Amino acid sequence: MLTEYLTKRKNILKKRIKEYQDKLDHNMIAIVESKNKIEEIDSMFDEASEMFSVKAREDTGFKNQEINELEVHISAYLTENESIEQKLADLQEELSIVEKCIEQSNNVSRETPFDNDKKYDDKIIEKLNFCKDIVSVDSNRVKIELDEIIRLLK
Repeated sequence: MLTEYLTKRKNILKKRIKEYQDKLDHNMIAIVESKNKIEEIDSMFDEASEMFSVKAREDTGFKNQEINELEVHISAYLTENESIEQKLADLQEELSIVEKCIEQSNNVSRETPFDNDKKYDDKIIEKLNFCKDIVSVDSNRVKIELDEIIRLLK
């Protein structure tokens, strides 16, 4: 039952990571396109005709307005990307924990026996680290492991 839950959670996390990554990629493409459009508008600027033409000065005003709007869009995309990158980092961290829990739940029975090859202190530390890793996912398992540690320390 725990493994099923963890597997479902892992799939949900992977789906969310893909969605955020796609959104991040979309925003990066939009930023590049906006920058290219700004360069295109700048390249159409003709100083000689602007000096002597009233219409050219009006066009420059429209061009500057369009450039400013594109820069605002770029800024918004960059801000959104920062938020998305933070969310991606959080999801990656959670996915890592879930994968570790799945691996450990597949490798151990309901109570984790100690390896006879390890020193006694290392065994306790290993059990405590395992409990720390799974406490947010399986509190019942943590209780069982802690009971085992207490029994061994008596």
